[in-house]
Amino acid sequence: MVGPGEGAQPAFLPRLYPGHQPMEKGGDRAVGTGGLRAGEASGRQPRGPAPLRSVPGKAGGAPGPRGPSGLGAFVRSRIRLVWEMDCGSLFFYALEKMRGAKKHVTYLLAEDGTPDPTDPGACRVLWEELPTVSASDRDQLELPLTLAEFSEALRCMPTNKSPGMDRLTVEFYRVFWDVLGPDLVTVWAESLQSRVLLLSCRRAVLALLPKKGDLRDLRNWRPISLLSTDYKIVVKAILLQLGSVLADVIHPDQTYTIPDLSIFDNLFLVQDLWNLGVETVCRSPSCP
Repeated sequence: MVGPGEGAQPAFLPRLYPGHQPMEKGGDRAVGTGGLRAGEASGRQPRGPAPLRSVPGKAGGAPGPRGPSGLGAFVRSRIRLVWEMDCGSLFFYALEKMRGAKKHVTYLLAEDGTPDPTDPGACRVLWEELPTVSASDRDQLELPLTLAEFSEALRCMPTNKSPGMDRLTVEFYRVFWDVLGPDLVTVWAESLQSRVLLLSCRRAVLALLPKKGDLRDLRNWRPISLLSTDYKIVVKAILLQLGSVLADVIHPDQTYTIPDLSIFDNLFLVQDLWNLGVETVCRSPSCP
């Protein structure tokens, strides 16, 4: 696959304006249907901005620049959008800021349609009613992870999984854990203490898996992130540590994603309550 910057020309750009030729590579002026650059047909240099007119192909006939130079500006803007969408440029950040501003909610509407400003104290009330762990458990959770906890995390991890960028699998860590374990635990402890993960823990390999249909369509591919095994070990150790206090902060009716519990337990509970209610009603004297 040829990516941006490697000589690839977007195949869909000529469709922006049917009947026109795509912009020349590296040029600042567009080529029209006659094959001449803007200004070359008359032998004059391009002048300032042309008057606006309705751009063909745009909904509602939105106004746009007139002439071949205006067409080139429109195509260049589309090319910039395509080529700089994933680049860390000011254009990209400004676009994301504009999109974020559209999604930002400052207030809600009341039943009568008038603005109902959010109460700043509402979040505080919600936080005060949330369950919390005890002081002793909190002190235990703040202790650095030990070699035994990382060893238990490595033992609980599944095998035969795809590795990350370093290509080191769970089987590799299990075989050489006696040699690598103490040094890795020291590095991981310093990383967690400084609140900055290692570079290997912040990288991932994106792989595309085909789903169905025409694979030439990008929507028929599913991206997945292949994380490094050292990152998985650290996360597993933290999860095991947090699992020791789940019973204090999670309601007993919460069964989904809880170890040794299943979401079907609540379904069976509802079914048993329904049967109990039916039996109770049938045993009453008023039952027909």
